[in-house]
Amino acid sequence: MIIEKLNIDDLPQVLELYNNLTPFETPISKSIETYEKMLMDENYYLAVAKEDTKIIGTALGICCRSLEVSFLVIEDVVVKDGLRGKGVGKRLMEALDEFSKAKNCAYSILVSSAHRDAAHKFYEKSGFVDEVRGFRKVYDQHRRKNGV
Repeated sequence: MIIEKLNIDDLPQVLELYNNLTPFETPISKSIETYEKMLMDENYYLAVAKEDTKIIGTALGICCRSLEVSFLVIEDVVVKDGLRGKGVGKRLMEALDEFSKAKNCAYSILVSSAHRDAAHKFYEKSGFVDEVRGFRKVYDQHRRKNGV
């Protein structure tokens, strides 16, 4: 298994993984356009775990800055069904840790849906603590899958 920055040609495989996580539908052309912009911004790191040519996991890190410190926002952490618990997520999180250190981030944050107990245990093993409360607001203009 290798961890590397997403190659744009592998984007369809990442979007397939996202189907297990997010309720949003986005045309692939829009995702390609977005990723091309991300590639131009050194504060984005979309890491993928690969076995041979197959994407088996992904995680996105975005370095943000407040007036006091830099911090990392982590999104879209997904490991392929059947491969969870085999170290893929751990390697992705280690890659994001390295990215955050290179960007001199003071801390990392992420949110996870309340019902994802296994993911929460994984995040705790990765060094995250459940001492803050997160909120998310979804805007109407984004179509959700299955009418949700």
